[in-house]
Amino acid sequence: MRIGNLRSLAILLFGILLLLPCSFSQQIQSQSAPAKPKKVLTPEQIALQQQARETMARRQNLQAQAKRVFDSEMARENAGDCPNAKTTADFNICFSDEGTTTEKNLTRFEGIIRALILPEPQLPAQPDAQPGQPVKGIGGPALTPQQHAAEFEQLEQGWRKYRDTACTAAFHQFDGGTGGPSFEGQCELKLARDHMHELDLIYGGDLHL
Repeated sequence: MRIGNLRSLAILLFGILLLLPCSFSQQIQSQSAPAKPKKVLTPEQIALQQQARETMARRQNLQAQAKRVFDSEMARENAGDCPNAKTTADFNICFSDEGTTTEKNLTRFEGIIRALILPEPQLPAQPDAQPGQPVKGIGGPALTPQQHAAEFEQLEQGWRKYRDTACTAAFHQFDGGTGGPSFEGQCELKLARDHMHELDLIYGGDLHL
């Protein structure tokens, strides 16, 4: 046998001898290591997991509804309002009809936000947590769901009061003329759509996440 072949064989045998202790050690460790017991969930934990899944599914369904309503209204806005109206009477009727549809979409959008703000199933409280009390975050106290809901209602009441005042002012720009009603309707339509944009921004965390 050639010397080169003998040298190669010697190197191979030496490598095998080096690997045997490591392999044997790993085998002993694997045999001696106790198997980790399978974690068994308590009935309360199982119920909580199911509740969390249902909550997530509910939120995703509401978010999908909100997107459909918002996209539908924005598509109407992009298409333009009353392209076939020619006379003042036509505009009065058209903006009234368009405003009715937009108001329904706005009301639906508000309702979805209210539903998203509602309290979710509660996780087990920390020992020092007080139910129904704000939790202090890095930037200050975090509102409870009930406080968020009250804040939303205050926001909507304030906005509707503003819209009524603004669009009444728009009507008065015509000093009792026939164009007043259509201009008032156009104002209400524009502000309602703008407000949907505002709500989509303010409550984006609930609507999109």
